Amino acid sequence: MSDGPEPPRRAPYLDEMSARPMRRVAAHLIEVVIWAFIVAYWYVAIAYVVWLVFALMRGQTPGKQLLGMAAVRSDGTRFGWLRMLIREIFKQIYWVLTLGLGMIIDVMLLALSDDSRTVADRVTGSTIVHVSALQS
Repeated sequence: MSDGPEPPRRAPYLDEMSARPMRRVAAHLIEVVIWAFIVAYWYVAIAYVVWLVFALMRGQTPGKQLLGMAAVRSDGTRFGWLRMLIREIFKQIYWVLTLGLGMIIDVMLLALSDDSRTVADRVTGSTIVHVSALQS
């Protein structure tokens, strides 16, 4: 008797293509700096929103785009803009509801887990990989 359909299995080659934890932490820090800049200079927000939309369409956030990373599904295909938007909204809500503790948990998961996946990655079924790995 089954409890329902099994979740999709990750392709084995994704482990080799996965972005390293420190690179992902650097992408998060870039995004924090960008958001701090937007809060200080709110009129820049319009330009950032345009950038964010184009980045999300490619399965990236601005920080991931600057560091050459993208979110992919368990089968290795890129996330679309809607799925990426849901992932980012979930991540932000999770971090706010945990009063910032979620960010610390994510950094610990990146550093200590074998698959280098955050809570948002696990919930949305994403893996962050180098863009160059997708192009080959």
